Amino acid sequence: MTANFTPLITALEDAPILNNELCRVFHGRGHSVEELSHINLDFYPPSLFLVSYDEIDEQTLNELTSTLWQWAQQHQPELISSLVYQQRAGVQSQNTVVYGQLPNQHVVSENGIKFLVDLQSRQNTGIFPDMRSGREFVAANSKHAKVLNLFSYTCGFSLAAMQGGADHVMNMDMSKGVLKVGKQNHQLNGFERGVSFLPHDILKSFGKLKKAAPFDLIIVDPPSFQKGSFILTKDYQKVLRRLPELLCDTTQLLLCANSPELSEEDFKALINEHTQGAIEFVERLAPTARFIEVDSNKSLKALIYKTSQLND
Repeated sequence: MTANFTPLITALEDAPILNNELCRVFHGRGHSVEELSHINLDFYPPSLFLVSYDEIDEQTLNELTSTLWQWAQQHQPELISSLVYQQRAGVQSQNTVVYGQLPNQHVVSENGIKFLVDLQSRQNTGIFPDMRSGREFVAANSKHAKVLNLFSYTCGFSLAAMQGGADHVMNMDMSKGVLKVGKQNHQLNGFERGVSFLPHDILKSFGKLKKAAPFDLIIVDPPSFQKGSFILTKDYQKVLRRLPELLCDTTQLLLCANSPELSEEDFKALINEHTQGAIEFVERLAPTARFIEVDSNKSLKALIYKTSQLND
């Protein structure tokens, strides 16, 4: 076995694969193993999902995928029945089923919640494994809550809120396609009452949100960059400025940013400047397990805020 791949095999041996749940196996992007900092490996039962952010030559890729597959067949053949490779260098990502076959309807679970995923045709799979700790926070803080989920994507936070006993969740995303998957996710889990799906541009729809306010829990998890609609470093402040209109006295907020260029302190400064004292910082959520980061400023930032007590 090529020595460079040893950390991947060690990670496979340590990963909670027996739980048969979505998990990160190896987080190369955290730079804990510099020569593999372009590689991530996830387990989307029953598939290993290998991602490279740099181009890998054919011989090295064959060695790498063969090494991973041999381990899977030797150690967990009942749980791992396919391996998918995503080449993410350049503008367009390419996904290839290297070994085995994917399920027709691919459903993975996390803390008892089911999610539809797609490892073949899209860059994003339908769920972000690094946000598990955020979903756990939402589930733990949604009892009888009215929840607003902005940039909802396929509504993972909404599923967590419903599991946690929310009275109502409003999901907003400008993409009808991801909201359609979000609806299917809710049907899959039997969460069909008390949920709404609004296919609107958030930056142009605060009138609708203000009418529905106040909310007990607000989640803001935008893309770092979405061509033609949202650029985190330019547009986040537009959302922040309007948040004070949506609060009650006890609102909690989960404000997220996944941009290596934005440090935690800069993110906090941005929030403070544009919410003008309406909310106060509580804590930064600990990273999801197995997302080891050498520099926490470059990693996902999931910050908890609440309505400022100075407003009482």
